[in-house]
Amino acid sequence: MSPVRKLVILSLLGTAGVGAMIWLRLGWHQLRSSGQRLDPTYLAKRDLIAPLQRIRGQRPFTSQEMELLKKFARDPDKFIRCRALSALRDVRDPQQRQEAIKIALERLKDPEWVVRNYAMRVIAAQGAKEYVSQILPLLNDPQPEVREEAKKTLQKLGYQVSE
Repeated sequence: MSPVRKLVILSLLGTAGVGAMIWLRLGWHQLRSSGQRLDPTYLAKRDLIAPLQRIRGQRPFTSQEMELLKKFARDPDKFIRCRALSALRDVRDPQQRQEAIKIALERLKDPEWVVRNYAMRVIAAQGAKEYVSQILPLLNDPQPEVREEAKKTLQKLGYQVSE
């Protein structure tokens, strides 16, 4: 192999290596800044909730699972609270349904708008029309996404909402 050819190959490899390093660094930054959580505590909690999210009403939660979801619905991490509410959406057992609605009603006052949205989704999925009065104030929420979700929730519960 000629020295020029070796130089070209080494240059290409070096450029590709530098490009890969830059890409990986940017990729890591994007992961952290996009809301992906990488800390071990979050990952452990996520791994506990994920199987419960997949149940989707196929069976009732065990008492231990329900206690875990109640606890995680009050977790300091908003993403964990959202995951817990997501798992509670499709509860079919009548007693657990009431517990899921109670938890969701508490989360309607959550400081994080995304958690309020997940709470409304639980109420809508459970067809809890009796709690419309708790949804109505969210039509005036400062966060536009919450106002939109409140409209969708009311519509899913059979109410007409004008713009």
